[in-house]
Amino acid sequence: MSNNAYSVYGLRIRADIACPELPFDPQPDENPDVTIRLLPPVPASSESLEDGYYEVRPGVFRLVIKGVGRYLVEDGSRISIEPMAGSSTEEVRLFLLGSVIGALLYQRGLFPLHGSAVETRWGAMIFVGAQGVGKSTLAAQFHRRGYRLLSDDVCAVTAADGKLQVLPALAQFRLCTDAYQRLDPPRDARFNVDKFVIPMNDGYCPDPMPLKAIHVLADQEDGDPQFEVLRGFDRVQRLLENLYRPQYLKGQETQSDLMRLAGQIAQKTPIVRVSRKRDPEMIDRLIDFLESAWAKHFVPNPTEEKN
Repeated sequence: MSNNAYSVYGLRIRADIACPELPFDPQPDENPDVTIRLLPPVPASSESLEDGYYEVRPGVFRLVIKGVGRYLVEDGSRISIEPMAGSSTEEVRLFLLGSVIGALLYQRGLFPLHGSAVETRWGAMIFVGAQGVGKSTLAAQFHRRGYRLLSDDVCAVTAADGKLQVLPALAQFRLCTDAYQRLDPPRDARFNVDKFVIPMNDGYCPDPMPLKAIHVLADQEDGDPQFEVLRGFDRVQRLLENLYRPQYLKGQETQSDLMRLAGQIAQKTPIVRVSRKRDPEMIDRLIDFLESAWAKHFVPNPTEEKN
């Protein structure tokens, strides 16, 4: 069996391909939850389907990325990869740890939000919003303040014994060039395909955390940041709008269960619209604002309260 043993989203994974982005499993199991098989390369010109082609059937997900590879996800427990000749391992892993893992989460009945999450004394705080709105940048700045990262890009929510939790994901940030340069970049960061990758090391939370609130980031022209708790059906709609690759949900065996889970999350979890001017120079002020809003609206977790 492969020596590449990892633990992510509460799953034990064994892979034929080394994935330095994933946290190692300190106690590898001979019967992992997920296996990743790397099959022999196929000719880059062998796939007639269009780039980004995907297929969703009960228990089956297929994805084709031209010039990179063909991926197959089965029953939430097996991933098979056929890299295309000439593709790089970084490109293969990019789609494996993004779209493909997202499809796996759907198959396993987890609720994947396109956002970032940090551990706080109130519980897990998730930041979602439109592409490029600054989710990863905000989480990275919270990390600089001493908060530990739970997830960047894909946040998996689960209902364990009736309690909503955010599962720990990749121990890294992926930032665009501008955001990376504002962070006083660490020496062990690297550029991977399209963004800079910053490993978390000691700044990563390896344990599930109770979900406290979901923040929908929105832009405004000017003025002070606004913290608006959403009401009514609008909460479910905001959740569905911020699913990770929502097109991958239709056709899944778990679709009905995940729609019920969306209702449960909306009922039990504050969903907040955070409007602010998108200005890199104002991000520390935004963090101060959010900390004050959390102290006003939320009660800290008993185990996290400071003496």
